[in-house]
Amino acid sequence: MTIARGVLGLELYEAVEVGPVEVTELAATLPNLRFPVDLSGGVRPFRHRRGRLERLTFRLSFEAASRHATRRVKEILGGLERPVSVFRVPGGIGVGAIGAQGAVAFDLLYAPSMGDARVVVARARGAGLRGPALGVALAIVDSVFGRALTRSGRVLTLAGAAGALSRLVMPAVGARAPSADGLAAGPVETDGEAVTCTFDTTFPPTALPDDVIRAVELAELVRAADDDLAAGRTDAARQGYVLALERAPRHPELCRLVAEIDTFAGERAEAALSLLSESLPLSESGTIGATLLARVGDRAGAREAIAAATRSEEYAPLAALLFLEAASHADDAASRIAWLSDAVARAPSLAAPRWQRFEARLSHGDVKDALSDAEHLEAAAVGNRARHEVCVRAGRALVSSGYVAVGGRLFERALRYLPDDPEATAGLGRALVESGRAERAVTLLERALALGEKKGNVPAGALVDLAKILAKLGDLPQAVARVRAVASDREEVVVARALEAEWREKLGDLAGASLAYARLRESLELSSPADPLEAALVLERAARFEWESQRDVRAAERHLATALRLAPRDRRIGDAYREMAARLAAELRPASREGQD
Repeated sequence: MTIARGVLGLELYEAVEVGPVEVTELAATLPNLRFPVDLSGGVRPFRHRRGRLERLTFRLSFEAASRHATRRVKEILGGLERPVSVFRVPGGIGVGAIGAQGAVAFDLLYAPSMGDARVVVARARGAGLRGPALGVALAIVDSVFGRALTRSGRVLTLAGAAGALSRLVMPAVGARAPSADGLAAGPVETDGEAVTCTFDTTFPPTALPDDVIRAVELAELVRAADDDLAAGRTDAARQGYVLALERAPRHPELCRLVAEIDTFAGERAEAALSLLSESLPLSESGTIGATLLARVGDRAGAREAIAAATRSEEYAPLAALLFLEAASHADDAASRIAWLSDAVARAPSLAAPRWQRFEARLSHGDVKDALSDAEHLEAAAVGNRARHEVCVRAGRALVSSGYVAVGGRLFERALRYLPDDPEATAGLGRALVESGRAERAVTLLERALALGEKKGNVPAGALVDLAKILAKLGDLPQAVARVRAVASDREEVVVARALEAEWREKLGDLAGASLAYARLRESLELSSPADPLEAALVLERAARFEWESQRDVRAAERHLATALRLAPRDRRIGDAYREMAARLAAELRPASREGQD
């Protein structure tokens, strides 16, 4: 209890938490008291008097906001890779999130209107997203604020904010909620850890900063279009933004929104670029301009636009993804690695840039630096399983690139984390096969198969590798049995069926070889292989086998038809198909004539 502003009143003596918000100051007066007042009973006799709220201050720490948001937006970006970031920007707070489906960042600008707390979503930008960045940003704020705030377009409002908070706080501390008329909001105060907002009956109407005024005006202009975008009605949203452009011609934000929608729609690159260029230089058009420039073949312009966007980007993971996009437009391996290095430097703990640099360095023959990236990824991974997966992935890439000994060492490290993992055991065995240590490799591959059977996931690569060793030892029947065990839905099915057919043919089992090729074609007709050209060449070999060994023109033509679907631009397969189709037509022609007779 205090005497405030000449009258008796109540104040909080310690902060009270309301969700992620902390009410740090609350002062209410008790008007209409008759003096003298008996204060011998302390605060208790005055708790249930209806007071008048004079001042309220609440604080939102960035850490609390991050925890609150992370719990509510886990699935919006296909699963978050790290907690939502909340940080300071002029006039409010910035929000950033990164997940499996890209990264997004946006500002929440504080734009109070007398006693109402208003927040405007501004500067939405992203990389690797599946739709316009503003739509993702609005989905995030809807998930975070739910029913606590009312959203209209890109504006979120808590009507009578001080009164609403006092109605939550005062009953919780055993007092009656005060009336809250006549309070006005003060300016937002932001430090490195939190934002603080105050409402007071003595405050004049808040003078908004220029950029906030512009954001509020734009929000009013496109409110209905923003609601359409948030609901996924992109065509209606585009129409609304185009209508707004008639009222606010060449508005950069509106032009960017229309161009962004057109970018995801596809087939509109030239029109979208023309629209962007009317309102701002293309070098300042950010990721949308970069994507459109790349589509029309201006890779240098795309890199320039991305470089400009990264210079002003506060959210480090988004900047790193922008550098990755620039790397995809690089003209040579050295410049690609340089862009990837910029991405790693901007967000060192982010896995995607470092993995891409690892792969780029490996393809460039820089094994030492590639291993350095693998070691950083291993160190950054949390838990035995995550570190194991890093070692397995890096070891597999090294072995595939021909660096067998180095890859084998990484598989050995993977087994330190999970000694009974079949994939790592098979990977080490594969490395030993490549290095010529077949006897030790057989033991490891057999152990990998046994471990896989126990866990219900037999590594197909181990089956193929063990079969190859058995074939070299002259045991073709056992080799056939191993590759025959590879399931049709595994990536190794093409190699497995090709080897099965080859070895059956050597054993004189022509019918079995024909059946192996047929099984391969059936599986390829139902799915897309990892390497379509490799699969097409195997089917071309199968067609040649069917024609030369079996004289089965129909089976040969069917193999070649599937091969042509997988590799439509391969001239040799096209010529072979036309030749076989002609043979089939010639074979069918006499039968057709007999039917007419």
